[in-house]
Amino acid sequence: MIQKTSLHAYIGIALISNLLIGCAQLQKVDLKKVKEKIEDLDRPSFILEKVSIAEINLSEIRLRVDSKVKNPYPIALPATNLEMNILIEGQQFTKAKTKIPTVGGNSNKPVPVDLTFAYNDLAELYKKVPGKIDLIVKVQGVVSLPIPEKYRSIVGAASLDFPFEEERKIPAVLPDIEIRNFKIIKPDPSTILSSAGTEDLAKKATTFLDTLLSPQKKSPGSAVAAGLSSLDLKVDTEFQIILKNRATSRLQFSEFEFELTLEKEKFLTGQPVRIENQGQESILSVRTSFPLGTVTQGIANAVSKRSAAFRLNGKATTESPEIGTGPVPFKFDKSGSFSWN
Repeated sequence: MIQKTSLHAYIGIALISNLLIGCAQLQKVDLKKVKEKIEDLDRPSFILEKVSIAEINLSEIRLRVDSKVKNPYPIALPATNLEMNILIEGQQFTKAKTKIPTVGGNSNKPVPVDLTFAYNDLAELYKKVPGKIDLIVKVQGVVSLPIPEKYRSIVGAASLDFPFEEERKIPAVLPDIEIRNFKIIKPDPSTILSSAGTEDLAKKATTFLDTLLSPQKKSPGSAVAAGLSSLDLKVDTEFQIILKNRATSRLQFSEFEFELTLEKEKFLTGQPVRIENQGQESILSVRTSFPLGTVTQGIANAVSKRSAAFRLNGKATTESPEIGTGPVPFKFDKSGSFSWN
């Protein structure tokens, strides 16, 4: 008898203990949140995924805001607007607005937005935070997704609001580019003769080069007019491309490609043989060449007078390790005039 009673008591105690544990666990669960999660499974949603640096160039920095709308319904969601407030260093900077197009049934719609910040506008901010290597950009707003009439009774509303907020550090940049220490290297006589193949053509090439590179700054005219169109001779050039950041971030450059035109005519293309990243200044050493037989009248005029209107454009990759930007596309397009000795 005593053993049977003890067994019943043990079972009772175990049941009560499990019930108490279960109650304690239920108290930890927010039933309201569980209900909301279940409801959300059948509702449209707006998600701000990330804010990234899309491009840096000589006049502006461009951010990309990636977001998307999810539509679980079998019918389309009507189009709506996406409005954003943009704050930089806690201050209202600008607003952005774009259209979220109709989102088809049972589908997701990416909604990318580009934000462009001109350096002329950022320069005033730099003055307020001298020495700061980055700026904190905050993107915030509320998206209201209209609900198809058929589903409003289920959702309990004509639209759903989705507040969003995301921050991103951007480097403090005011980049510039210039050409330094430009020189053209005259080929030695043996190279000229080897390329020409005949003494007559070599003599014409030598005369043309002597005039082109003479201190007298007299143009020899075009290579075609000088009878050099068949000449396969490369003339080497050496110079430096200097990339400066007039703001405070330390930038590093790689994968640099350029095209240089003189007097609106294509002259040189290439990549640097060496890049020295020195913080707010990067020195790119270039050694490339141009075919003598294709020198036009315009190029000959520019080279002979050691001065020209130029355009330097191309692309590279840059990053600011101090703030962890990762690789960012960098594009440049600079026009002006320069001279050399």
